[in-house]
Order: sequence, then structure tokens, then C-alpha cells
Amino acid sequence: MAFIDPKREIYAKLSAVEALSLIPRDFINSSFSSINNQTNSTDFLVDLVTALVGARALKDYVVDTISYRLPQIEEAIKEGLKVELKELVSCNLNPSIPTWFKSGGSGVTLKVTDIDFFDIMKVNPESTEGGLIYTDVYGGINSTDFNTYLYNTIQNKSTTTSWGSSTNGLDILETRFEENSTQNNVIIYTASDDYSEKSLTDFNNDFIDTLSLFGNPTSIDSSKMISLLIEELFGAISSYVNKSKKQLKLEAEMKEVIDCICNSEDDNITDSFFTFDNPTLLKIDREASNKKNGIREIQTCGNLKTKIEITDLNTIVSDINNTTKKSDEVSAVGRGLDALAQTQANFTTNETDKETIKTNFFIEIVKKLQRIVMSTIVTPEFISLFAINHQIIYGQGSTYLGPIDFIKKNRKLIKKIAKNVLNILLNLLLKLVILHITIKLKQKFADDQIEQTKNRVSILLSLVGVPPSIISQIRRINI
Repeated sequence: MAFIDPKREIYAKLSAVEALSLIPRDFINSSFSSINNQTNSTDFLVDLVTALVGARALKDYVVDTISYRLPQIEEAIKEGLKVELKELVSCNLNPSIPTWFKSGGSGVTLKVTDIDFFDIMKVNPESTEGGLIYTDVYGGINSTDFNTYLYNTIQNKSTTTSWGSSTNGLDILETRFEENSTQNNVIIYTASDDYSEKSLTDFNNDFIDTLSLFGNPTSIDSSKMISLLIEELFGAISSYVNKSKKQLKLEAEMKEVIDCICNSEDDNITDSFFTFDNPTLLKIDREASNKKNGIREIQTCGNLKTKIEITDLNTIVSDINNTTKKSDEVSAVGRGLDALAQTQANFTTNETDKETIKTNFFIEIVKKLQRIVMSTIVTPEFISLFAINHQIIYGQGSTYLGPIDFIKKNRKLIKKIAKNVLNILLNLLLKLVILHITIKLKQKFADDQIEQTKNRVSILLSLVGVPPSIISQIRRINI
């Protein structure tokens, strides 16, 4: 296809630079999967970094992203949510909160399964595995983590609790769990009394500000992200809590749909995104089986099955959480990732394979970052917000038929957030690429030649699917 040639041209130019520098790189060739695949910008840039300096350079990118960039990612997601929700519910007007949703009204009634797509509410926050899923686990209904608050509300049936004051000093949402209503196991949401005279946009914006993708506002985000990474790659937590294969297949289907939306080249998300062909169904089934067993398969001479025990993960998370300075946190993140990579490599006795497995660990993390971040917005705290707005827009009692239908009904919002996340991650990868390209060129060429090459790289990257808004930032990168 046409976009394959520009990719090969980039690698050919890199080979020429390497030859001039007397640094042979036999692996700069079309064996990279990204040369022959579709326009997946992340995969291509990962291969490009690998070609430039080797896969281990990606470890620094991963540590930097986990240690420093998560607040930036969270802010971009929240701002995008605010804009999209305002447009969705009001066509940019400022509607009031419906009477039935105000304190004392009948409220929004939702089955627990309609907001908890990952069965989070089945895990006790104070358990071993709970410490990896929740934060502020001993806060109870006063927790600064919405999921912890919701879990404890469910334990106190028929009791109305309030959310908001633990994070911003003002209650926003009232919640009540009913076990024996006309629909079993439902949560009833109403706006707090403090919001009776406020607009729906005020409610949405303030609610969003109380939430956190990676725990609670005072937690160390990187420890939660490590848990999410290991769960995504190995299913360590799912296996430990013995999730059913049916549940794991549902989760894999959700993530497959999210991936398709994230990787789409335009905003036209058709219904075909929400159905699966036979090869995809087989992939989903295999992924669910592996996570059920807590394993990850790696292609070496055969399919090597690797595993990360939840005790190992807990040790690393505790090490990170016990730090008090950012520099110590960064060091703990690096140590933890190295330890996890080594644990995975220890499943083979072949020393060559060990190094390949360790570097592959970081490559897979980079490729999965967008999926992991996007998965955090389909957890109870954000789904509760979306579901409330869904009923306000489409009528009290309106619902959706499970997680896939939910994503389908919110496809525009999901795509918008995916773009924001991808832009940030690609920007960081591009800076890494340009840094090392420029370093190599500075060894042989004058500054004007460097500038010319940056222009060429910008053009070539545009041909392989990198968003124009990201490529434009290359001109502002000074090395």
C-alpha cells in the first residue's frame, strides 16, 4: 500500500545516517511489523525509536510518562469531557437540573452492573487485591476515591450518602443502594441539596473535578498505573480474584471496541466497529483464557507463558507508595518496572531470549498505554456521570444494553477523549524520536542540514498517519 513506501524511506535514511556514524544497525529494515501494517502511529514510532537507539530507550519514556505525565493526561481528559458533555446535554446552553434529579426526587436508578463493567464493586477495598484497584481504602464513605466511596455505600443499603465534600468541600451527589427494589441491586443517584439552584453544566463540571483516573487527588498516580499495566498485560488481579471467563471476554470485547475507535483515521464511527469477525472473536477468547490463568504469552522459539504474581505487584506498589519525594518515586517506578521485566524473563533459561523478553516488556507497555488510559474512563465513577447525563438527555429510566451498547451510544465522546490521549502520548514519543535523530545528525551535519531533515521527517510522518497537530510540534522542539 502507498503508506508503506514512506515508512521504508524513513528507515533507509536512518540506515544511511548509521552508516555515516560507523554504527551498524542491521535491524533497520522492513522486518519491523509497523512497516507492513496499517497506519498505527504508535507502533510505527515505537519501531522508529527502537531503530534509532534500541528498545531499552523506551524504558525512560515509560518511567517519564508514568511518573510525570499522568496529571497532564488526566487534565486533558477532564477538559475534553467538560466540553463534550456541555455540547451533548445543552447544545452549549446552560440547562437547569431536572426536578426529578434534585435532592428528594426519584433520581437516576441504575443497576450496579450498568455502571460496573469490570466487576470492581465485587472486590473489598481493604483486601490484598483491593489495595491495587482502589485508593484511600480506609476512608469508607468519606474516601477521596469515588470507587471506594461507592463500594462502602453499597455495603450500607437503604442509606443515603453524599459525595464531593471529601475532595472539594461541597457535596455534589447523593447515592443510595437498594437491594430489594423492583429491580434487584440498584443505585439511585440525585444531585445534592447544594445543587438545587445550580445548572446541569455546573453539576457536571464540579463532579468531574472530584474524580481521578488514577486513584484519589492525594494518591501517587504512578502506583495505580503500575497496577493497571500489569493487569492489562497479565490479568494478575483478575486471575487472583477468580473472575469468570464470561466476564473477561466481555472486558476484552470492550477494549477491542475502544481500540478500534482509537485507531480509526476519522470521526465516522460506524456500527461495524461494534461487531466482531471470527479471527477477532478467537483473539478475544484467547485473551480471556490467558487472563483467567494470569498469564501472558510471548513469541520466542515457541509461545512462552509468563506470569506476574500479585504478591510481586503488591511489593512494588508499596515501594512506590512509601516514597515522599518525586525523585524517590521516579527511582521506585524504574526499579519496579525492571523487577517486573526480569520476573517475566526468568521464565526462560535462554540468555538471548531473556534480553529480548525484557525489552519487549517495555515495548508492549508503550503500545498499550492508550488502551489502559481509555479503560479508566469506563469505570464506575465516570460511567455514573455518563449514565446520569444519558437519562437527563433521553428521559428518566432510559438505559443501554450493556457496555458495548454504552460505548456505541457514546462513540463521539470516546473518540474525542481518545484523540486527546493519543496526542499527548504521540507528542512524547515524537520528542524522543526527534531528539535521537538530531543527536545523530549533529555528529555529521551542520544546523541547516538538521533543520532540513526535521522537515523531511515531519512530511514522512504525516504520510503514515501521525496527526498534523502533533507533527506541527516538531518545529518547536529544540535539542
